[in-house]
Amino acid sequence: MYEMWAEHDPAVSPPAVVWHVVAKDDATSSLCGRFLEPSQRVVPAGDDADGAGPDRYCDPCLVTVREALAASAR
Repeated sequence: MYEMWAEHDPAVSPPAVVWHVVAKDDATSSLCGRFLEPSQRVVPAGDDADGAGPDRYCDPCLVTVREALAASAR
């Protein structure tokens, strides 16, 4: 089982949120291998009230999920 983890993406301007995928049983790193610091976790407002751009999703995390789903469907 997986869950999504949001954090600020310092690589873009204006600031945005990037979502990673983490395993529920081990939330210390994302599926892309990024170490996730609990103090950096973001809970987005959900209504774009802060004026930030659209959320982004970590491509390597999503590729890993896609591969896992494809393998389980075989």
